[in-house]
Amino acid sequence: MHIQLKQPVTGECMSKLSPDQIPEKWGDIASAYGDAFERLTSQFADDVISKLSPKSGDSVLDVAAGTGSFSLAAAKLGANVLATDFAEGMVDHIQGRIDRELMQNINTCVMDGQALEVDDASYDISVSIVGLIFFPDIDKGFAELKRVLKPGGRCAVVCWDHPENFDMMKLLKQSIETAAPDFEMPTQTPVWARMVGEQALEEKFQQAGFNNIEVATIDGLLTLDSVEDFWSVFIASSPPMISLFAELGKDNTERAGEVFVRLATENHNKKIVTLASKACVGITSV
Repeated sequence: MHIQLKQPVTGECMSKLSPDQIPEKWGDIASAYGDAFERLTSQFADDVISKLSPKSGDSVLDVAAGTGSFSLAAAKLGANVLATDFAEGMVDHIQGRIDRELMQNINTCVMDGQALEVDDASYDISVSIVGLIFFPDIDKGFAELKRVLKPGGRCAVVCWDHPENFDMMKLLKQSIETAAPDFEMPTQTPVWARMVGEQALEEKFQQAGFNNIEVATIDGLLTLDSVEDFWSVFIASSPPMISLFAELGKDNTERAGEVFVRLATENHNKKIVTLASKACVGITSV
């Protein structure tokens, strides 16, 4: 069931927000994001599931749920799940999956993770998997994840490790530099990279007042049956990518894609390519 609430205002002027902090930008590309990245992010969701072991009767809140892989997995284990996201298009995407699978113990709602319309101490588990990292105010996101937990409740947050270690980021940078050597790549730290690595994640938990914090780095592997097909989805898979390739231009984007495919297949010496990345998974309690 989709719960309709008035979406809270973040307090940030739209002009100050990056594209990946604007709800409509994500809502428009929900399916493309899922096609490009859910095979990767679902690995992190599975890791959180294994560590938290949600069970029948547990109340679970998924904040910035994206395409819903964690929410659906928790619901299949019998938990009562509320999947929230600030982007209506993402919520509609999750609701469509719920409807197709005829699931009864999971609801969806458009909601700002910095100001959740949820009662204090009302959930056994709160989670944000590579979602909270986009918030204009990350600290508010952590505070809200803690506020909604019952005494003894558990929380999980997943962020990325340092992006310079990602195969995908290396390939993207090299492909654009080769295809369009005069193009100036963005130098500003991406929104999602403001909190990376185990230490940064643990510090945020501590500042929010969580206890018994455990943080670990896990590998994520994105296997591409067709690098060409991946590229065609990748360039429209997130607001930052759409913005980058719009600035790069159609011709340069096509050339960069050709280089990306060549480099990926050459580096791995096979048609089916696996790109490695790392994420940091934090598990804690109140």
